Amino acid sequence: MALEFFEIKDSKKVLKQDLFTSIAENKAKSLARNYYESKEKRNNPTQIRRFFDEIVTFSNRCELLMKNTDADKKTLVFQQQLPLIKMLIPKVRYAYARELVSEDFVDLMADSINNIKEPEDIKVFSSFFEAIIGHFKYYITILKDEYKNKIYSNSNTNSNKNTGNNHSKRW
Repeated sequence: MALEFFEIKDSKKVLKQDLFTSIAENKAKSLARNYYESKEKRNNPTQIRRFFDEIVTFSNRCELLMKNTDADKKTLVFQQQLPLIKMLIPKVRYAYARELVSEDFVDLMADSINNIKEPEDIKVFSSFFEAIIGHFKYYITILKDEYKNKIYSNSNTNSNKNTGNNHSKRW
């Protein structure tokens, strides 16, 4: 299912009410799980943050270029800048090929970038990604303990099986 930033209400285009909450949260939770479940530690928080920094830089550049310009010029500036933001898609795919990000992250970025159709969409994309970063950091912290306990309990179970030691029988 393709990611959409907007919905139509009363024949007007409005932001989805849950875009920055449950939609961003579900995407971030998936990325955090990918981080802990992949052997390569794909979706490292530093790597995700690097892409966020590029998005913010692009958003600020566009805002600066469009400041104090009329609508026709804004459209022209936007059309000139859009290929540069779309350049993030091959950069994300390159990071995937290097096993730095997951396929979920590639899909998220491609879907989000393909939602940018008007100058105002850039700010929405930047804010959406900011929400993902916040949720992602939360889930990385929460899942860290969960996966640490899972690994610890698995290693204890495996060491007991491998050595034949069963501490509960010894006492």
